[in-house]
Amino acid sequence: MLSELKKYLSSVKACSKLDPRNESDVVRELQTHFEDEISELCQAGFSTGEAADEATKRLGEPETLGREICKVYSQGTWNQALLAAAPHFLLALTFILHLWRNDFWLFTCVLTVIAVTVYARRNGRPSWFYSWLGYFLIPLFVVIFLVLLAVGQGLSWFVPGSSMWGVVIVVYAVIAFCLLGYAMICVTRRDWLLASLMLLPFPAIIAWLFTLEQARLVGFSNGSLEGGDQGVAFTFLALGGTAATFIRLRQRSLKIGILALATFFILGIVWRFTGIDLNPVICLLVSVCFVSILLSPWLLQNRVSCRNNETEVWDEAFLEQATKRI
Repeated sequence: MLSELKKYLSSVKACSKLDPRNESDVVRELQTHFEDEISELCQAGFSTGEAADEATKRLGEPETLGREICKVYSQGTWNQALLAAAPHFLLALTFILHLWRNDFWLFTCVLTVIAVTVYARRNGRPSWFYSWLGYFLIPLFVVIFLVLLAVGQGLSWFVPGSSMWGVVIVVYAVIAFCLLGYAMICVTRRDWLLASLMLLPFPAIIAWLFTLEQARLVGFSNGSLEGGDQGVAFTFLALGGTAATFIRLRQRSLKIGILALATFFILGIVWRFTGIDLNPVICLLVSVCFVSILLSPWLLQNRVSCRNNETEVWDEAFLEQATKRI
């Protein structure tokens, strides 16, 4: 009986996709409900095993119950939406005020991202935490690159005539890919859509880095590049609006749609503010590529467990305790 009941509750938990704080409340409610139901059924003449089976049947299929719970808790508050949009707005402000050259401002922004991410991580990982986690990974990638670059420079002194650039780039690519993959797997164990929210800034950053490289190759003027600040700012303002809308939406299909539309909007802003003559076919392919990046966690969901062990709230001890009360 215990194993069957635990399997039922685990299925409910997997489909509910709640953050640990909401999950604790749901667990307590389900625990009380099961205890009451099993106690009443036992008093009516059912055995313990029969009472547990009947209680789970009355609640319905675990997948259906989990999805209903998810609908109830999936819509975030306006405060949570604003917190999810905040890191995007912070980066937009950096470009609006042309502060990306100011070392003190950049250092302050990095510290803010780290502090908020660590705080949210220690306080239950609410849904808005994953917007900050995406930006937390970016300076981490930069630090790893600088460390590897310094190591490569140091080794070049001991290996005269050999270039370490190729080795540094390969090692960096492997480390960055493994780190990003690990983060995606950990987040996907809770909900692959939250992993997509974490990846939201990456298509925008890739698009603008590619555009700046193209601008350097074709010899754009400094004035044109300065004007790009406004375009970058609009891009991250749009991402902030996307993140806020994502948190406020209740239906998962709408959340997927807003993430997909954001990638097309990013390319539209890049084209509008740079004036680069982009082939429509290439734009479509790039958009599909960006959508694939954001939806790639969906491919991981069947290969990872639905929850990380650290988020387990109910276990066999609770079930044994509930049984002893009957």
